Amino acid sequence: MIDIHIPASLEYNTANSSLLATELKKLDSIDGVAEWNKKATAEVAALYTILETIAGKQEKVRQVLFQDQQEHKAKPFFKKIFDLRKEQKRWLAEQSRLAREKAHIEALIKQFESAIAFMPENLDDVKVMIKECKQQKEELLTEKKAVNDQISSIRVEARQQTANTNYGNYGKGDRRRIRLNKESALRPQESQKAAIERQVKELGQVIIWLERFE
Repeated sequence: MIDIHIPASLEYNTANSSLLATELKKLDSIDGVAEWNKKATAEVAALYTILETIAGKQEKVRQVLFQDQQEHKAKPFFKKIFDLRKEQKRWLAEQSRLAREKAHIEALIKQFESAIAFMPENLDDVKVMIKECKQQKEELLTEKKAVNDQISSIRVEARQQTANTNYGNYGKGDRRRIRLNKESALRPQESQKAAIERQVKELGQVIIWLERFE
């Protein structure tokens, strides 16, 4: 299932995006794809316009904060101490809010553009896309097997090193160092494995979604 998650926003009305996300879940024929693509493309254009508006607001906030900073620097020392600068805190909060809004809208645009990219134009296109997804899924599973082999190798080596340490407290420091080295070596491998598993799951969902058009 290709799904679009709509974030809450104070910068734009999410009603149309939510409607498109619901329509996407219900798509089951090639005839409906073209119309959805048309509306989704228009929504993406509208979201880019909102990003430009946010950028303008961010620049305004930046200028206000800069001006406030300059005025604060010019004040006498004792006035600086008792200056609560409530207005600056308000603008800093607004700056953080706008940054979050920008990130959410950028993520939403990415979701729409990804969904549009997986929209089949005809039945032949459906077959090609399913074949490509299955091939990529197999490649990822092969990559996952290689990562699993590396993880097993790291653990076996650590066990062998631990077995060769001195018994009891004499080898405690060596065993601790071996454990830390093992965890350090496993960390990137396990992260890679998790990323692969996530991609495999997503591809599986895309394949199931595409098969509804066959």
